[in-house]
Amino acid sequence: MDLSKPLAIITPTVDAAVLAVLAGARTSFTGRQIHQIAGQHSERGVRNALQRLCMHGIVTRERVGASNLYALNRSHLAAPYIEALAGLRDELISRITETLASWSVLPVFGAMFGSAARGDMHIDSDIDLFVVRPRNVDAGDPRWSGQLADLAGLVTGWTGNDARVLEFGEDEVGAGLATGERVLVDIRAQGVILFGETAFLDGSRLQKGKVRSGKREKVYGGNQKGPVGEGGAVPPGG
Repeated sequence: MDLSKPLAIITPTVDAAVLAVLAGARTSFTGRQIHQIAGQHSERGVRNALQRLCMHGIVTRERVGASNLYALNRSHLAAPYIEALAGLRDELISRITETLASWSVLPVFGAMFGSAARGDMHIDSDIDLFVVRPRNVDAGDPRWSGQLADLAGLVTGWTGNDARVLEFGEDEVGAGLATGERVLVDIRAQGVILFGETAFLDGSRLQKGKVRSGKREKVYGGNQKGPVGEGGAVPPGG
């Protein structure tokens, strides 16, 4: 699924784009404003969709001056379901956060990054997750690796997208940020925090040591139980 267009699950039409805009706000918009916020389809198509949705009663229309203002009719029987679909990204974030918090071996930090975090993913994009292993937990600990593999499986089941869990050791994060490792810089700039302290990636809590020779981060996911690879995995971020 495309987390940036969740109503496309039930309809890929302009109606879904219009409903997504209205469900995500507690205010009214003109047809032109809805077209601008949706960022897709023609303005005429948006106006035609609004007319259809008003006929179904799910959208209200109010004449103010020379303009028509449109809003989601939250009294409509269908409104809670439309709002739930429009909020699937938030629901996914909530579920991942709850899962991380339930682990027997807690991570130091967790974030979503790549296109799912930026809001420009496509229906077949991966969902990229970043998880930091505590320095007192061995990378080969079966409890830890099992949690990572299970998380990838859960997210794929919830969304239908391949989930990729990028794992770094706590000390490796400090070393990577010190050398400007791109994926870490991107996560710091654009990532959606799922677990841990907001300031974790600012470097204040990180021990800037050296990455152990031959040790690279692992990526879990791709419908496999265990690491996709070490250093040779499909690059995350899509």
